[in-house]
Amino acid sequence: MDTANMLINVVAILSGLFLYIGITNTKWGKEHEGYQYAIMLGTILCAVLIGGFIRWLV
Repeated sequence: MDTANMLINVVAILSGLFLYIGITNTKWGKEHEGYQYAIMLGTILCAVLIGGFIRWLV
């Protein structure tokens, strides 16, 4: 794997992680603790889309 792809993957993973943390720390996220699995899946999907968009740019 080349360096650019590895960096894109790291950025995508970190963006998904920070998005998940950001959502769960909001008032809405705390009110919907029962939906953590769905929120996690949504943020993973966003991370994949962000990584794909960065690959498209590069």
